[in-house]
Amino acid sequence: MDDTDTTIGDEFKVKKKELMNYVDEYIMHGEIMGNSTLSGNYKTGNKAYKAKDKIFQLSIISEDRVKFYETILNSTQDVNTLTGCYVHMLKLGINEKRAIKGLKKIAENHSLGIFSFNAEMCVKEWEKGNIKPVEIPK
Repeated sequence: MDDTDTTIGDEFKVKKKELMNYVDEYIMHGEIMGNSTLSGNYKTGNKAYKAKDKIFQLSIISEDRVKFYETILNSTQDVNTLTGCYVHMLKLGINEKRAIKGLKKIAENHSLGIFSFNAEMCVKEWEKGNIKPVEIPK
């Protein structure tokens, strides 16, 4: 993979090879989204979602995407971040069995409230075919 600049969204210019530099930022935005869900602060949650989605868009074109998502799974226990990570893995075709197993584990833990429900809905939507894989550029 080359080092050419890639622009994703508004003013999100990165080097393709730098995906691994965004692990902490991905986790941070996932945590912000979870906290926003609980507090009802949708503006903050939407802003964090947009930032996290830009990192997801970068992962589509990065050869480090498998390592990136595996690193996230090993770096956080935040259920909102993990749910998002598992969904992104499904969309990218990364270890789908592990992703579904992780989502089901979260879904079964009803003490997690809305986060359990979110994971359950992700599994159901995946099974219905409503979570579509993205096309990976060659």
